[in-house]
Amino acid sequence: MGRAMNQLFFGDNLTVLRDHVKDESIDLVYLDPPFNSNANYNVLFKASSGQMSEAQAEAFIDTWRWGEAAELSFEDVLHSPHQNAAIMLRAMRSAIGTNDMMAYLAMMASRLIELHRALMPTGSLYLHCDSTASHYLKILLDAVFGKTNYGNEIIWKRTSAKGLAFTRFARNHDVILRYTKTETWTWNPQYTAHDPEYVEKFYRYTEPDTGRKYTLDNLLNPNKNRPNLTYEFLGVTRVWRWTRDRMEDAYAKGVVVQTSPGSVPRLKRYLDEQEGTPVGDVWTDIRPVQSQSEETLGYPTQKPVSLLERIISASSNEGDIVLDPFCGCGTTIEAASKLKRKWIGIDVTHYAVTLIQQRLARVGVAEKEYIVRGRPTDIAGARDLARRDKHQFQWWAAWRLGAQTYREEKKGADRGVDGNIFFANGPYGTGRIIISVKGGENVGVAMVRDLRGVIEREEAEMGILVTLAEPTSPMISEAAAAGFVRKSAHGKIPRIQIVTIADILDGRTPKLPSIPVPSRSRAPSRAKRKSDQLEMLLPFEGLDIKQAKGEFIDPRFMKFG
Repeated sequence: MGRAMNQLFFGDNLTVLRDHVKDESIDLVYLDPPFNSNANYNVLFKASSGQMSEAQAEAFIDTWRWGEAAELSFEDVLHSPHQNAAIMLRAMRSAIGTNDMMAYLAMMASRLIELHRALMPTGSLYLHCDSTASHYLKILLDAVFGKTNYGNEIIWKRTSAKGLAFTRFARNHDVILRYTKTETWTWNPQYTAHDPEYVEKFYRYTEPDTGRKYTLDNLLNPNKNRPNLTYEFLGVTRVWRWTRDRMEDAYAKGVVVQTSPGSVPRLKRYLDEQEGTPVGDVWTDIRPVQSQSEETLGYPTQKPVSLLERIISASSNEGDIVLDPFCGCGTTIEAASKLKRKWIGIDVTHYAVTLIQQRLARVGVAEKEYIVRGRPTDIAGARDLARRDKHQFQWWAAWRLGAQTYREEKKGADRGVDGNIFFANGPYGTGRIIISVKGGENVGVAMVRDLRGVIEREEAEMGILVTLAEPTSPMISEAAAAGFVRKSAHGKIPRIQIVTIADILDGRTPKLPSIPVPSRSRAPSRAKRKSDQLEMLLPFEGLDIKQAKGEFIDPRFMKFG
């Protein structure tokens, strides 16, 4: 992988890091790994019972579970060259047990090892977390990066104190842990504007001619035993900070002044020449993304661009490469683009990749400026995705077909709906097309009958069955027997159609009514999250949001105010 090309990966970040990111090729890593921080802390330490699910981070529902994937990560770390990390992880398992928290730590340990490998010697890593697991992550980072390479524990105040204050102090901050690869790292000090009260108190003087505010600073040397700096100046003998030549030059330029005869000369320090107040490790000046903000995308864990701009500005330079292995809705990528850094983003969900692409277009980043990797481009790739993650395969297939909304829940019954296409149906109002995706190699006529039942139940106009395998003759006959859309403002359209992945990849699509072209003027004007459900209003003019309830809405089809 070259250092010049921006890249957006769809896939497991552990696999992407190992297969596509070279040793010592990244200047800065920021990661905000998903975690079930809203869960009761004690629940995270209960061992799972019954059938164990794979430990994975789901889009918008941050849960980790102990299962085969977590066990494999644990074993992977034990056999890695990072024996300090292996020793620490083994000790944690002995103390914590096999539960959600340990699954999270095992999965994170294997990824931190890969991120450490990928960092340049002058590189830094920022890990964004909360108080639920920050203490465990700090121990892991000490083991992987070395305890002497710990830089900061940054406290970011993300909200005002509220809720549950009657049982404990309200939690209103996140933790950002900063580590460096070596003892020599890229660093650009950051400053904030001076506090107005400080300016009013200390910068009390104003030059009449220029209007510049200034304060008078001390010119005396704290070291009294400096014969070479002891001399008389403007009638005052002192031990000065500067040599006589420098003092006289400054006086000639008007920056050394004597306010009255016999008084000790002082230095003019102009307000507009001061860099501001150095940023400390408690950040209260960056507000979280507000629901009514122009910046909001409705993504539950979205971070403000200003937060990432501070991190990227401090620990990288123009042209450097910034990596976010859990890039979510793409805040890191947007900030890196604005600051003229190269970037690599990775996310395990297809929805996140499509959302990031829309976000980049909104801020003026053309598609030719980056490449998307990991999406299937042929049948072999589609089969591989279906094998690895059937839910992401369903989302990808529905997206390729033009779905505007996707079913949110990845586990449990999908009720036969993997995506929706809504269309303006003239005098009949808003029409709905239900998409059902089958990623198995075995297909049968029952799938068509099931889809027909779903159409009846949901009162939809039509349905499309997407299959990885070729449909059988009975399936084709059953679809034809469903007839045509009963109420159509677009002529005769088959009520049920079957399309294969091969058809979609080759550009052969089913017969569809006219689909409205979305506006892309700005971000969605309103978004709300209810429980584990995301609703973005509205995909396009005329869509009843109740029809999209409980589903992701593709950003390509949002109505943008």
